[in-house]
Amino acid sequence: MGMLMGIIMLLLLNFWLKWELRLWFMLIFSFMSLKYLNIDCSGVSEFYFSLDKVSMILVLLSFWTSSLMLLSSYKSVKSINNKVSFFSFCVLLLCFVVIVFFLVENLIMFYLFFEVSLIPTLLLILSWGYQPERLQAGMYMMLYTVSASLPLLLCLLLWGYQEGSYSMDLIKLLFINDISLYWVIGLLLAFLVKLPIYFFHLWLPKAHVEAPISGSMILASVLLKLGGYGIMRFMGLFKFLGGSHMVLLVVICLWGGLLTSVICVGQSDMKSLIAYSSIGHMGVMLAGMISGFIIGWEGAILMMVCHGLCSSGLFCLGNLIYEKINSRSLFLCGGMINYNPMMSLLMFLLCICNMGAPPFINLVSEIMLYISMYMYSLYLLFFVLMMVFMGGLYNLVFYVTVDHGQMMSFMKVLNVNKSNENLLLVLHIIPLLMFILNIGYISGIDF
Repeated sequence: MGMLMGIIMLLLLNFWLKWELRLWFMLIFSFMSLKYLNIDCSGVSEFYFSLDKVSMILVLLSFWTSSLMLLSSYKSVKSINNKVSFFSFCVLLLCFVVIVFFLVENLIMFYLFFEVSLIPTLLLILSWGYQPERLQAGMYMMLYTVSASLPLLLCLLLWGYQEGSYSMDLIKLLFINDISLYWVIGLLLAFLVKLPIYFFHLWLPKAHVEAPISGSMILASVLLKLGGYGIMRFMGLFKFLGGSHMVLLVVICLWGGLLTSVICVGQSDMKSLIAYSSIGHMGVMLAGMISGFIIGWEGAILMMVCHGLCSSGLFCLGNLIYEKINSRSLFLCGGMINYNPMMSLLMFLLCICNMGAPPFINLVSEIMLYISMYMYSLYLLFFVLMMVFMGGLYNLVFYVTVDHGQMMSFMKVLNVNKSNENLLLVLHIIPLLMFILNIGYISGIDF
């Protein structure tokens, strides 16, 4: 509660150093929220809020990413004085809305904050986006998300009217097992679009390509996790894992993940490549989650955290390259290792992290998800092997195209990274390396 009140105070702050204060306080809040990672498996309830290990690790991720958003936008917003106070207000408001979503225990509040998170994101895309097409990207995002979440609102209202309560803790005690396919579609459709899985993914590459760096970071890192967290919560409440329609959803997730991995290999736009790789990762995460095995649940939570940091770091990297050569096309890159070796090293680390290689925590999460899929069905091994291969391929193509080969003539006038740019990338990589020291934390999560 103290942290939420602190964020509200920062939102209302009117001080000439408010950008710096908001940045430092969000970093401090992220370190303060580390203490909540060792709360009991049953969680803690306080007023309308409920904290457990799943929500707290996502709150920590939200604080960390929000502070890095301000750090990444220093050149594009702060140094050229591009609506600085409004920008930091939007970032902080989005952080507040997302954190309340992870903590609320009332279903209507859950839906409300799920939807309200769209508004600051839309403001970020429309106010600081790159191209005139950002209006179309914002419209795509709003239409997809709002139209898919109307059935969710209807289902929640009907459910509350039928059971007489919107409290998640009370609904958990009802032991509902005979839930029909229409209820499953109504409850899950909004979260599937938010993830997004294949067939519902068209808004995501558009939103990423047109969004500023901060918008891409929060989209990849936190807003995609709203869908995964919502499905996790609803699976615990409504218990619809046993249905035969879940098999179809697993196949769609993995087939879509394979197709988007193939699309990634042919992409020439850096942001599109990273956005499509997010769709593939989220498909694998959802397939592991609905497999019904505890190793799949644990792997899904790990994947959410790892992908949040890794994908956000890759978008920062793409933005740094864009600021240097004013283009996101891979065809115009080459030989960056010759004049910017530090950035090439950090790019290599983020690329191998994205493909799930040691010593990063992504390796553990992918192994856990693949084990759960193998236990679910032997036939899914084909998808697993193909996705491992394609994941390695597009990440290596991305790295080799940018860093190796012949150096373009116009690149010789470019400057090397500043210290704040290196710090930004290092702050994405360090948690991914450090988290592997406490991998047993995930095993303590109770579902």
